[in-house]
Amino acid sequence: MTTPEQKPASLECFEKARTEHTERMKAYNGICADIVRCEREQQTAIQAGKEAESNWRTRFRNLRGNLTDELRAEHSQRIASRELADEFGELLKELALDKQEAMLKCCGSGKEYVESHRKAFTGFADVHWQSALRNVSPSLLWAIKLRLRREGLSPTFAGEDRDRINDVAYLVGEALTRAAVALPDSVLKEAPLLENIGLHRPALTGIDMELYTSPLRRQKLAESIRAQRAKLQEGSQK
Repeated sequence: MTTPEQKPASLECFEKARTEHTERMKAYNGICADIVRCEREQQTAIQAGKEAESNWRTRFRNLRGNLTDELRAEHSQRIASRELADEFGELLKELALDKQEAMLKCCGSGKEYVESHRKAFTGFADVHWQSALRNVSPSLLWAIKLRLRREGLSPTFAGEDRDRINDVAYLVGEALTRAAVALPDSVLKEAPLLENIGLHRPALTGIDMELYTSPLRRQKLAESIRAQRAKLQEGSQK
């Protein structure tokens, strides 16, 4: 556990995947924040437009249609508020597609993140497993040798067709596994690389898990986004 460790390629891939996923989630959350802000600004513009419309019509009637400079300015303002609200509406349509597209990217980076964690953790565990096997205590091997002889003389399990090597392998595995389970989790922190990798699968907070687990859903959403973008592009060119 305390042997100096070199950073394996699988860990470098994991760190890269973690960074990319973090950046994509930041981009997604940024779009969500933009949508909230634009919706708020749109509602403000709509409300301002309604108030300007009501005030202008009242003043227009009171002045019997006499378009003073002030009334003309108010007219321009009410039109501007209406157009601004419409612009926010169009922008929100685009942002909604950006949000969906960003979530698709997050699903992709999330899968890379989880898979790279699996490979990094598996590689780390395998390296330490092989190291432990190469450095098994001679006293343990001696005790196992004795146990094999003991099983030949006085079997632990009944049955004439028992294989004493398999039986001892089971007994050794069970004993060592129980001893390992009894160790506190704090011993795992002695390995800096493992602390970097993490013991558990990365938490994909904020990910649409139904989309994440369904390739078909992701494919259909991607097709829908392309179709809607094309439609918006056609509308902007008219």
